[in-house]
Amino acid sequence: MKVMVADDIDASRQELLQTVRSLGHEAIEAESGEAALQLIATQHPDVLLLDLLMPGMNGFEVARAIRQRVTGQWLPVIVLSALQGDEHYAHALASGAADCLLKPVNPAILQAKLRQYQRVLGLQASVSLMAQRQHAIHEHIADAIITTDRNGRVSELNRAARRLFGLDEEQLKAGVSITQLTGSDMAFLLGQTNVDIDVRQGVKTPFFISHNFWNMGDQAFCTIALHDLSESRRLERMKDEFLATVSHELRTPLTSILGALGLLAAGAGGALPGRALELAHVAKRNGDRLSRLIDDVLDLTKLEGNRMPFNQRPSALAPLIREAINANAGYAQRGEVTLHFEDDAMPCKAQVDPDRFLQIMANLLSNAIKHTPKGRVVRVELLQRDSHLHVDVVDQGPGIDPAFRKKLFEKFTQADSSDQRAIGGTGLGLYISRMLVEKMGGTIQAESGPQGGATFRVTLPRLSQPQEAPWILCIAQDHQWLERMADWLSELGHVERVNSLGAADALVRRRGPPAALLANPQAQGPADAFCTRLLQMQQAERILLLSDALDGAFAARHGISLVSASATTRHEIINQVRAALSGPSGDIPHGHV
Repeated sequence: MKVMVADDIDASRQELLQTVRSLGHEAIEAESGEAALQLIATQHPDVLLLDLLMPGMNGFEVARAIRQRVTGQWLPVIVLSALQGDEHYAHALASGAADCLLKPVNPAILQAKLRQYQRVLGLQASVSLMAQRQHAIHEHIADAIITTDRNGRVSELNRAARRLFGLDEEQLKAGVSITQLTGSDMAFLLGQTNVDIDVRQGVKTPFFISHNFWNMGDQAFCTIALHDLSESRRLERMKDEFLATVSHELRTPLTSILGALGLLAAGAGGALPGRALELAHVAKRNGDRLSRLIDDVLDLTKLEGNRMPFNQRPSALAPLIREAINANAGYAQRGEVTLHFEDDAMPCKAQVDPDRFLQIMANLLSNAIKHTPKGRVVRVELLQRDSHLHVDVVDQGPGIDPAFRKKLFEKFTQADSSDQRAIGGTGLGLYISRMLVEKMGGTIQAESGPQGGATFRVTLPRLSQPQEAPWILCIAQDHQWLERMADWLSELGHVERVNSLGAADALVRRRGPPAALLANPQAQGPADAFCTRLLQMQQAERILLLSDALDGAFAARHGISLVSASATTRHEIINQVRAALSGPSGDIPHGHV
């Protein structure tokens, strides 16, 4: 190490210099505190051995000055004194010294201390080098890197970020938030993967955004990386335009070729020999395959460029599925595969584009038919589960390799991608199906059965059916009372009136339990038997007995409400029925109260 010795007494200084050199270190001498400060600026020593009691600038003042001036690196100051007592050492340490030694200096102790500081300074140099390296890497990353504190206040920007947002160090020191920088708050940014940021006054630039949280002590930080997608988006547009142009140019001559082959096969050019007719059919089939490939490529470019039109509307799925099955029946017959449709979803609808839904079903059905052996069945099931509809296409093929399942719905992927694969295809059908399903707010997934076979499930949000007005059942033999109840309760729902328990029972079996039931037991037979029949038809909290002949204990024993028939007004009856309709078994639909 380079060790500076600062002492105004020449003999003492020379002795210490000799000791330092004998320990294998380079020694620099300074005859005063002022000289020591000047040499530190030019010689950059690693350690300073500083005498405390010097004329002019003493050791305490030199230590304080070093702490203020030397900020780029640590310079350990070891103060030396022949004075007894700890007070001056404590003062020196408070002034900025790192250690103390008693004069005359013991060479062994000095050697141990220098060795210790050499190790510490070596570690410091390594950490400093690492920090410089990381800073250089951080500064030269092409992506914009933003570091913020827990409150979204920007604490650091790399060179790319400063250039992107037009900020200098002074502006950054003045304080800026992530919202001021990007136009979006922290929570929104961290919830995105792609974001458009206005960085040039009205011109939005697309970025891929990623982030990471980290801590330094008790301080939390977040580092956000912004990768400019402008060039990749431009290249994607060029690729899409190229594919669309090529596909369109291929389709025109191919249509003519297929038309001519169809006419030849139909005998428009005269009867063909058997061998020639067979070749015409082979050419026609392969031309159809090429046409489907071109259609897939065109659909792919439209979907990925967000240019495919969608005409979504409430549609019943069952008729669409039957239409798709009929369209693929010929293909299934050629493969000697049976298509079977099971529907337990009732008349339910989803918000879909019918043509695109048929395209999804065509892809799934053709895929299932291709993988199902001859003589077996492909099942299509339409299921209703809570707020969703499931369309399952179940084949009896070999199943899905677990290693392939993760990339099943990616483009240009096939389980067997070799030139000798037994089953043809472009690897686009399932990818296009996934994108179409997601455009319609649904999901698609695939699973293998335990005994082979695969199930492809399309899940779509079910459109809720318009909620019907509740129906209310009134039972009494008094025709005028029934008419009055029907008039009073019409604002709460649809009122049905019957004059006997038998008629009520038949109506409930046909329509299901009513939302509320009002009954006048007068002339209906024994009260206990009457209430038992009511409870068999209806839940207790939805039953109101209007009678002056029964007491409250009787009604409480059966768990039903008792209302006075003679003293009850229209307002009271409506409130009682409204309370029953909004009871624990359900709520009255909005708009009927």
